[in-house]
Amino acid sequence: MKIRIQLQLMNHQIDETAEGQDAAALLHFAKQETARRAPFLVRGIINGMSDMGFAGEAVKRSNQASGRHDPPPQSPQDFIDWAVNRGIVTILEP
Repeated sequence: MKIRIQLQLMNHQIDETAEGQDAAALLHFAKQETARRAPFLVRGIINGMSDMGFAGEAVKRSNQASGRHDPPPQSPQDFIDWAVNRGIVTILEP
């Protein structure tokens, strides 16, 4: 699976391509990249989360910022689908 990620995150414009075996691998990549770009204390919090905990927190914070009420993802594929629907991710290769 290959995706393109485009978003503004903590004063960083992100426009990257990522490849992984499946949605779980891509979710893990997203968590690692977010932690890598985060301030030190936030990095520790992100690194302490499970991948699905990170996905739920990402959706929650997006909802707070946008006024939406999207439900938390129930699987890595749900998270990828949510990101596609929000215009954050484009699937380049399934």
